[in-house]
Amino acid sequence: MKAMLPLLVVVALVGCSAQHATGPETSTSAPVASPIPVSASPSVPTPVASGSPTPAATSVPTPVASQSPIPAATSPQAPTPDAPTSSVEASGTATLPAPGPCTDDDLTVGNGTVQSANTQRRVLVSFTNSSSHACTLTGYPGADLVTAAGGVLVHVQRRTANAAHHLTLNPGDAANADVLSYVIDTTTGDDCGRIGTLVVTPPNGYVSHTLTANLPICSATISSVS
Repeated sequence: MKAMLPLLVVVALVGCSAQHATGPETSTSAPVASPIPVSASPSVPTPVASGSPTPAATSVPTPVASQSPIPAATSPQAPTPDAPTSSVEASGTATLPAPGPCTDDDLTVGNGTVQSANTQRRVLVSFTNSSSHACTLTGYPGADLVTAAGGVLVHVQRRTANAAHHLTLNPGDAANADVLSYVIDTTTGDDCGRIGTLVVTPPNGYVSHTLTANLPICSATISSVS
């Protein structure tokens, strides 16, 4: 029994040392649980990362792209003013004002040679547009047979016609009228005893032109211009 006592003391000492060895291990293992909140802290940036794409989505310039085609759609309407170009072509073909009547200044008056046929004497009178513009000539010229001194022997009558011609004379164009008279009196058959010089006034004119044509004064008539 006495021999076993020292052995029991050794065992007891070993047990106490074992308790001290395990005690610090549990005390050192307790702080191991502290990293749990540390691992939870990295989850904090997660809302920040998830929230950052949201403003990026609102900053997409989609409305700007949708507005830019609007002026592009209206720009093709710019050629609309060109439509009047065809109308500018229509205005180019607009009807020019109708030419006015030929005045005395527009015309040059002349005559041909006197032609004889039996008892008739005929001469052609011409009215030439000597101006730089077109003008119109309508109706009958005025005509007289006069003496050398200018006294009127006979007024030349207008020859009957269905209608007077309405002529447009461009520059250089001419209209004609003929004067017809007889060497005898058509009523009595007697010789027409007098000869007169032909004086002509253009239709609607006022200036008389003495021509180089001498005609008998009996039954003198003049035609309308043609």
